[in-house]
Amino acid sequence: MMNNIKFKRTIPVVFDLLNAEDDPAQILYYQNLITCMWASPLLFLGALANIIVVYFFWGGNLVEVLLNSGIFLLLGLSFEFISRKELTINLFDHLVSLTQSITLAFIVVQYYQIIGPAVWSVSFVMIILSLMRLKITMLYYIAITTFVCGLYVTFLLPVDGFLFSPVYFLIQNLLFCFIFCLASATFYLNLNRYDKAVVRLNAVTSQKEKIARLYKKLILTKKTLTVQNQELQAFNEEIRKNEERLHFLAYYDGLTELPNRKMILERLHLLVNLSENEKASFFIVFIDLDNFKKINDTMGHLYGDDYLRYTAKRLKELVHEDDLLGRLGGDEFALIIQRNIKEDAAYNYVESLRNELCDKIKTSCSEFKVSASFGISVFPQDGKDPIELLNSADTSMYKAKELGRNNIQFFRPDMKEEILNKIQMESLLLKAYENKEFFIEYQPQFNAEDHHIRGFEALIRWDSPHYGRVAPMNFIPLAEEMGLIIGIGHWVLLTACHKFKELDMRFDQNLCVSVNVSAVQMRDKNFVDTVKNVLSETSMDPRQLELEITESLFIDNIEETIDMLNEIKALNVRISLDDFGTGFSSLSYLRRLPIDTLKIDKSFIDDLSDQDSSIRIVGDIISLGHNLDAHIVAEGIENSTQLDYLKANNCDCIQGFMFGKPMSVKDMEALLQKNPLK
Repeated sequence: MMNNIKFKRTIPVVFDLLNAEDDPAQILYYQNLITCMWASPLLFLGALANIIVVYFFWGGNLVEVLLNSGIFLLLGLSFEFISRKELTINLFDHLVSLTQSITLAFIVVQYYQIIGPAVWSVSFVMIILSLMRLKITMLYYIAITTFVCGLYVTFLLPVDGFLFSPVYFLIQNLLFCFIFCLASATFYLNLNRYDKAVVRLNAVTSQKEKIARLYKKLILTKKTLTVQNQELQAFNEEIRKNEERLHFLAYYDGLTELPNRKMILERLHLLVNLSENEKASFFIVFIDLDNFKKINDTMGHLYGDDYLRYTAKRLKELVHEDDLLGRLGGDEFALIIQRNIKEDAAYNYVESLRNELCDKIKTSCSEFKVSASFGISVFPQDGKDPIELLNSADTSMYKAKELGRNNIQFFRPDMKEEILNKIQMESLLLKAYENKEFFIEYQPQFNAEDHHIRGFEALIRWDSPHYGRVAPMNFIPLAEEMGLIIGIGHWVLLTACHKFKELDMRFDQNLCVSVNVSAVQMRDKNFVDTVKNVLSETSMDPRQLELEITESLFIDNIEETIDMLNEIKALNVRISLDDFGTGFSSLSYLRRLPIDTLKIDKSFIDDLSDQDSSIRIVGDIISLGHNLDAHIVAEGIENSTQLDYLKANNCDCIQGFMFGKPMSVKDMEALLQKNPLK
């Protein structure tokens, strides 16, 4: 298609466009356009000149003059019309060439008699113009038209006017052929030179475009490399931050931001190697927070985490800058004393940490006291490697826990044996629970005045295949710690009630049975339902069941305990406060407790003598219990002096070896048969 770019249609503008153009097709378009722009006004001018000259000066026929002028005008409009239509380059070239040929033929036919051989000048001008074009199409059109016009002039033109002999036609056509051949040769020569120039131009243009593309690609590559370099820098920065983060995660605790177990162990490995070479020593301190589980269970894990963060921050403020403090996990911390100091200095240093750490944390719900147990091991006597040192420190820390918490213990070799014994005891106790190695003995209780049997206290016993008879005080705390006490306690309660129901049906003496209840059992939310189920299963009169509790039960949460005791009391079950006077007795809560019986601890009974002030204390306890409308039971009666004093002070019931040791069911039956005791 022809170029439809809008431009000003003037000869200078088109020439400028032609000179600036490299595309052959576009050059041909501009050449045809110039031909049309020259031909149209010349033909319009010819139409006007024909009227003026032929009609006015030569007196020609008006109709013929107007007809010829119309043809001139029509040919001029044809050029103008062709130049303004959007046509293909080839069609545009053929139409322009055809229109020029028609114009030449019209001039020869209509005006040869007037202007004579001058028409051939027009033909030669057209041929010369055709030679200046890129394509030879117009040259062929003009050549053929000129040859046909020559035949017409020679053989068909009327005799009047200019005469044209055949010899002249032959010479003229020979000359025309020579000019045509010369024009064609010149055209092809110029076209060949032009083609070579175009090839060179195209090659240069192609190289230029290739260089431009390469330059553009280079710019894009540069931009891409710049972006990739920025991304690489950002990626490297991200890798660096990730490495720092990974290093932190690998060597630091996420909650407290203290060094973790891995860093502690690596530092210990380093210190062991250095200390072996330099024959030096260092200390590892194992720190375990006291009562953390209670805080975590009571307040929730979020508060527990805050508690750990607070403790870690407090310890960081207190430790020496040359020492390494870390968190091993849970509520366990480790402190490596890397300085070369003596054991007494290390103890004083840790003691200062213990004292400074003790603090109270107040919340909207409660108040907790921060304290910790400290275990210390020393390199090299307490361990040759980090694991052994940590185990030794851990062992000494557990010893500090056993001794009441919130204290400091250095490692001793016998502690390992204690730990191993405890582990063995735990294993055997678990087997005893699974294999039902426990049994119950019953210690009788008597009225102080007439020695009638009041009832029996059910006491659990354990005959271990390994240890033999194990005292309750040696395995009950361990059962509580292991979580076995709830199952054991349920078995004791159920067994005692079953047996007592059988004896009550046989002897019908309206006695009671006392069963000790652990503080762990009382904290079990299902304990009241357990009591109900036992009473229902055994069909026992609840008034004959007495549950013995200790004062330690009220340390943690007195309100919940009182609520549970009231639920039990609502079942008509009796409640006895055991070991009264040895715990944390307070009149403020004694008045609120729904207790039926107070048991005076054996330690007070053992000290009864005329010289001991405890005599007055026991009397006061009895008086206090009666004022609280409680039944008083004294345990541990072993001689008449103790018995006489208790009778004199109106003690209600007595229990002890003087009247009866813990006995089997068979011995109970024998005792009931001779009740009252003579």
